[in-house]
Amino acid sequence: MHRIMKTAVFGLCLTAMVGLADAARADAPGVTDKAIKIGVLGSLTGPFAIFGTGNLAGATLAFEEANTAGGINGRQIEWISLDDESSPPKGIAAYKRLTEQEKVFAVFGPAASAVGQALVPTFKASKTPTFISVFSTPVVTEPPIPNVFRTGPMNDRQQGTAIADYVIDHLKGQKIALIRQSDEYGKRGADSVVARIKARGHKLAAEETFNLTDTDFSAQLSRIAQATPDVLVVYGYPNPSAIITRQASQLGLKATIMGANSAGSRRYPEIVGEAAAGTQNIITLEVLPESDDPAAKKFHAAFEKRFPDLARQGRPDLGDVLGYGGALTFLEALKRAGKDLTQEKLIAALESLDNYATGLSLPTTFGPNIREGNQSARVVEIQKDLSRKMLPVVVRASEGAAK
Repeated sequence: MHRIMKTAVFGLCLTAMVGLADAARADAPGVTDKAIKIGVLGSLTGPFAIFGTGNLAGATLAFEEANTAGGINGRQIEWISLDDESSPPKGIAAYKRLTEQEKVFAVFGPAASAVGQALVPTFKASKTPTFISVFSTPVVTEPPIPNVFRTGPMNDRQQGTAIADYVIDHLKGQKIALIRQSDEYGKRGADSVVARIKARGHKLAAEETFNLTDTDFSAQLSRIAQATPDVLVVYGYPNPSAIITRQASQLGLKATIMGANSAGSRRYPEIVGEAAAGTQNIITLEVLPESDDPAAKKFHAAFEKRFPDLARQGRPDLGDVLGYGGALTFLEALKRAGKDLTQEKLIAALESLDNYATGLSLPTTFGPNIREGNQSARVVEIQKDLSRKMLPVVVRASEGAAK
């Protein structure tokens, strides 16, 4: 955490020096002959920090690698990072500071659904290109906002539909129960799960809600157990999802547990313990960060070298990979936008991305009025030895079915 915060301060100071040395053009705020100033917004503190620090760490690593390789079309990437403290009002204030006072060329983030939801009116009033790679609420892309792009996770409406189809078609669920987080993340995703299950001619056996900061779910799980479900869908963040899984086992619940993307943490099996074996979740990555895949091993080594403090916490994890993959995709668009850089050209370059692959995150495709770059996910299963295995199945949001 301290290393990331130092990076943020360094970015602020360095950006200020660049601004003094070389004034930006009026039609391209944050761009000089030598540099492009980017705002990185995310939750570095508070309950969403696992995602905000991942967004910043991934961006930092990708931007530093780009600068070492000569920059983007001859310009170095400079960035200023602001912490929204997991607070929607502070997220709005931070975004406005980045775009109106710091006059950044583009914003990378934020990293939490609750903050993103609150920012929708601000996004609509801004012309600043905004690139999202971690959070998943659909309200920022449905309907599309011209300057806002997302890749990495499927949005929660799409995730919910895909989870419901996977549970019915692959897990053969007949009595399906659901427990959801009460905030924006849980509401959007779980509503979609419920709607899709009903559309497929099924009825939920039980449905319960919990708050992000809860640690005891025995009351909800006891009521769910009375319905004797064969599948339990958990739509929540990593820590509560892990505790729910452990407590479900302690209560003797025999249902297969299916989680959403944000529960795809490397630490999930460790936190849960032996009760994690057999649980599944969707994950919007091409490969697991701990796998032997060459791209994963290269990223893992670079991340551990750059962020040893985070590595000692069991990272890189989901948010770090999504942040890095998103930053690589964003940088590709910056490169395609050309030397004569404007915000309009960046938007056009983003729209030109077609099945762009990073090797870590799932491929990205944008286009006119297409602001959801990834509409598919993989499925992970926890093995008896508590290792994670990527299953061959792919769920696709556009079809709402798993293949």
